Amino acid sequence: MRGNIRRVLGMATGCLLAALSHSGSPIQQAHPDPVVFHQENVRKPEVYIETYVTGYNTVATQTDGTPCIGAAGTYICGRHDVVACPPLLELGTAVEIGGKRYVCEDRTSRKYRGRFDINCDQDKRCPYKVASWRTVKVLFE
Repeated sequence: MRGNIRRVLGMATGCLLAALSHSGSPIQQAHPDPVVFHQENVRKPEVYIETYVTGYNTVATQTDGTPCIGAAGTYICGRHDVVACPPLLELGTAVEIGGKRYVCEDRTSRKYRGRFDINCDQDKRCPYKVASWRTVKVLFE
């Protein structure tokens, strides 16, 4: 019995391969040209994260011992386009919060790893202005 099944499967496989290699096969006629994806035709996915957004000042009491150096090793004092991101995003990733573009150049602390924390530099009122539940759009550039 096993020998018969193997022989039938072998014959069926051989017939299928022969049909596929035949130049007039229906498969080749239906798809004469391979599908080619060009980089400019591929849409980037849109990723949104619903999370709590806070703000922080670049002072040692709200950060670590080097408040002007972000986790990416860049100088962040005086900049208003920096956000501390949770570890799920790579450093250098661009995000949009409230219609404004930010770059993940710092990390949130472990106890706040689900948040985004906007760098408010020395503006003491800013953390209170930006703190709220928001939709963060991850920008793939």
